[in-house]
Amino acid sequence: MVRQGVMQPAESAEFIAKHAKHVKIHEDGIEKLAVELMKSISDKLEIPDTGAGAIHPSPDHPSAVDWVFVADTLNFCFWSKKGQEKWTVDGHSGYYALEAALSRALKEGYDITNPTFYSKITEDQLSHIMRGDNEAKIPLFEKRISVLHEVGGILLKQYNGTFQTCLKMADKSAVKLLEIIVDNFPCFRDEAVYEGKTVSLYKRAQILVADLWNFFGGKGWGEFTDIDKMTMFADYRVPQVLVYFGAMSYSDELMKKLDNDDLLPSGSEEEVEIRGCSIHAVELLKDRIEQKIRSSQTTAEVPNSSLLDFYLWCYRRKYAEELERIPFHKTLGIFY
Repeated sequence: MVRQGVMQPAESAEFIAKHAKHVKIHEDGIEKLAVELMKSISDKLEIPDTGAGAIHPSPDHPSAVDWVFVADTLNFCFWSKKGQEKWTVDGHSGYYALEAALSRALKEGYDITNPTFYSKITEDQLSHIMRGDNEAKIPLFEKRISVLHEVGGILLKQYNGTFQTCLKMADKSAVKLLEIIVDNFPCFRDEAVYEGKTVSLYKRAQILVADLWNFFGGKGWGEFTDIDKMTMFADYRVPQVLVYFGAMSYSDELMKKLDNDDLLPSGSEEEVEIRGCSIHAVELLKDRIEQKIRSSQTTAEVPNSSLLDFYLWCYRRKYAEELERIPFHKTLGIFY
């Protein structure tokens, strides 16, 4: 149990999918996507190359853990409306633009991984660090200052000024680290009330755990004995891929809202259903792939939900032009 009285992401997703009115999961689409993914599995799942390259410090960097923590603290809401200029940094957009901005800040001498600095960062300092290639600004700028002040103050007060302390306390348990994050850092507490139940989606909290696992290759700071208990990270891009393959579909009413670029409020029924059904669809996809691997009697590793999410997210980046015909939902908020 991570938080008392709160359904955990996998359980929440199954509950949401069972009661959803605006989103449906389709078994034939899950099968189609599983077949596509199997093409990328030999010994293990090969992730599509997005061409972005490495724009983050080496895992050997002394502040690597705190780099990942700061990046995932700020990892939310990069979308722009149709026809609107995107925020880009060194030619990168979205999350990669954030990585590029943080990497540039380190090179320019900003102590961006140190909570002593970012817990009191000013608007002018953050504006300079997040400056883009054009006139477009990073979305929700004020929220980003707020979350940096929040998490920086908590690290200084409770965790000796470094996220490494949280990792030591978690003792190689992804579930324990997730519990530490959502219990003690409110801006990661991605929960909603749906059909009278408090459900959780925990996108940024879970991706923080998985990013550490991936960044350090499952060793050292990234070693977790239960990483497979994390679900996918419910955002606004992976659902595009699920709809593209027919694994999910939206009601005509919801699709019209998405086509019109209507905002879906954070925690609204439709928004929660898109995200919850996405999590459950990936859980079903994982089960289907495991069945295929077992029946083929190969020695291939069954990819966990974190890897499946990374594959789908990178697939969307690689085939961005083709997937643009599938609208994505737009929500202004700090949770993804």
